[in-house]
Amino acid sequence: MVLVTACNSAPSRPMSSGERLYRAKCTSCHRVYEPHEQSPQKWAATIDKMEAEKKVHLSPDERAEILGYLGGSSALR
Repeated sequence: MVLVTACNSAPSRPMSSGERLYRAKCTSCHRVYEPHEQSPQKWAATIDKMEAEKKVHLSPDERAEILGYLGGSSALR
């Protein structure tokens, strides 16, 4: 018997709005990264890079919310 598991990486716990936005905007091209995998400054730099390469389009509010989830600050821009 072969067991098939869903490829849904959504956690079984409730998600914050920042996490939902991160998953919606940032994980269509790559795996879900956990906030502790990078420093807040590195997350801000990563988002800057993705925006510069036109791989994601974020409003200032979306950016702030995603960085808030990842442990950063909207001031890191």
